[in-house]
Amino acid sequence: MTANTLIRSTVLGALVVLIGGCQTLVRESVETGWVEIPAGSTLTLNRPVSISPGRARVFLMDRGTRGAGGGGTSCVLEVRRIDDEGTQTIPAGEISITRVQNYLALVSSRVPTPTLDRGVRFQLAGHGDSGGSQMIRPGYHFWLDDSHDPNLMRMTCLGRLDDPAYTRAPTLAEIRAVLGDLATLEVALPTAP
Repeated sequence: MTANTLIRSTVLGALVVLIGGCQTLVRESVETGWVEIPAGSTLTLNRPVSISPGRARVFLMDRGTRGAGGGGTSCVLEVRRIDDEGTQTIPAGEISITRVQNYLALVSSRVPTPTLDRGVRFQLAGHGDSGGSQMIRPGYHFWLDDSHDPNLMRMTCLGRLDDPAYTRAPTLAEIRAVLGDLATLEVALPTAP
């Protein structure tokens, strides 16, 4: 075994151990550090939430904070099955969070670049299938315990839609601002090993 092979094997092994031990951390606010959201944290729906027929999700937004306080942050509550006939209702109550997962929504923008003559636009090169600018919305899946409602799956919260260099995942403060008085997100204290 050569020195290069030994070094490569050691680096690869260390990388596998580091990646395997990763946990999802969420920022409390822009000014503060990162916190773990352990299993046992809760989402409390303060009133029932209705999902329209033919839909699998509903935007969670406090009526009094529409368009303010979240900085582009949005949260949706998602169910497992779609009911095409009737409105589904998730009852108010406390729901345990079983795990938190990082999530990245990729969005291709198809907005054409304006030209002086409004004619055919020639693009020498591009990336992606549409040639549009790739934008992202980083965020989190909060997987929910389905004992409250067997159809309930998760809450997904995403940050502002923007170019990768200018966006970030939402903080807990931004998520709480979006939820307003509709729901409360409580983080359990992590257990000591």
